[in-house]
Order: sequence, then C-alpha cells, then structure tokens
Amino acid sequence: MHPTTQNRKFRPGELAPITGIYLVVHGSRHRTPHEVVIIRGEHLPACRTCKVDTFFQIVRPISHITHDWDFSGPNNLVVRPKHEEFHDFRMFRRIHIELPVIVQFPGSSDLIYGHSSDLSAGGMGAIIRGQLPSRTRGGTVKISPPAGRKQLSFDAQLRYQSGVRCGFEFTNISVAGREAIRRLIETQKHRAAQVAD
Repeated sequence: MHPTTQNRKFRPGELAPITGIYLVVHGSRHRTPHEVVIIRGEHLPACRTCKVDTFFQIVRPISHITHDWDFSGPNNLVVRPKHEEFHDFRMFRRIHIELPVIVQFPGSSDLIYGHSSDLSAGGMGAIIRGQLPSRTRGGTVKISPPAGRKQLSFDAQLRYQSGVRCGFEFTNISVAGREAIRRLIETQKHRAAQVAD
C-alpha cells in the first residue's frame, strides 16, 4: 500500500480503495473514533448524525476471502472500476416508499399530485400524474405521511423527468428535516415488516 493512500482521509461518497480496517472520525464529536471493516469498492457512507462531516483513514489492509488467491482465483483479484455518472451519484441511500405527494412550483397556484416511489434524506423519486412546467426546475414537495403525522414540506429541484417518473433533490434541508425523513423511513419499514409477518 502506498504511504499516501494510508495517510489520506477518505470522505463519505468515495469508494474504498482497498479492503481493510479503517478508523472513522466523526466531525461533530458525538462519538469517539472507532474502527470498522470496509471492503474494496464499497461506497463510504455518511453518518446519520454528523452527515458528511466524517472521514475514514486506513489503519491496516486485510484480505477479504473473495479477494484471496487461494479461494477466489485470478478473476476476483482484478479491480473493475465502477463507471458512474455524476448525476446518478447519491449521498443518501434511497428506500422504496409509496406515499402521497404534492408538488407546487413558484408563481403557480396549481397543485400537482402523485406518489413517491423512493425516498432518502437527500431526495425523492416520484410518479407524477399532472404535467410539470417545462422550464421550472425548483419548487416545493409535500409528503403526506400516514394519518396522524404532520405533512413534510421541502424545497426541491427537479433533477430528471422521464414520462411520469421524476426525481427531486431536496435543497436547503435542515438537520431536523433530514431527521424527520429518517423517522418516516424507519416507521414505514417497521410497518412493512409487520405486514410481511
């Protein structure tokens, strides 16, 4: 391992260059530095509390069983780079959740209805029944949780549209807003698990 690689600080969203033990340091100091095992090629995740204000540093490289010559052979030892377009990069993992949504654009009193297809702390995929304005990119997205919970409202940028499918990136979202989304996702996952049982 090259010395500069060992001393480098890797940030959430980057790919782990090697399999090894990494030291994780949290920027908000809500947790003391700790060690984790990360496999080469994995996306380094953001912390739920301090988000991207976190870094990873290699403590020592280790071999994963699938990277070991005696167990995997030559094929798995080749690093195949992931070809990712920047517009497909997501800092937060999206979870499949279907909830009613309303989209409204500045200067228009029209409400456009639809439902979410997936949701994360950074954005949302949606199926929209109405026609979106062709030139407007920014607007407000309102998500309606199950009965008894307050409607969530976020400023958002329309990032793509393909037929009725749209992708929105939340902008200027607060820590409280991200936490509200996290709680909503956890609640929906819990309900889905109960239904499955």
